[in-house]
Amino acid sequence: MTTTEIQCRDQRMLQRIDGVLRFDSELSLHAADVQVSIESSRVVLSGSLPSASLIDQLVPAIRKAGVLNQICNNVRVA
Repeated sequence: MTTTEIQCRDQRMLQRIDGVLRFDSELSLHAADVQVSIESSRVVLSGSLPSASLIDQLVPAIRKAGVLNQICNNVRVA
């Protein structure tokens, strides 16, 4: 896979994740508070959310987007 193909794949994945976060009834209110990046084929989440229950919802929501990569959840309670 070329570098361009990898970048396109990663960009599509980030768009799917963004869509899931923005359309989730609870996470959508705080989607701007979560930063998502891809580092060495891992999805890395950072930022803060107002409750632990919202943090617990992140990974299952991202899995709904079809993301099978390893997810590193560094989001903290604000």
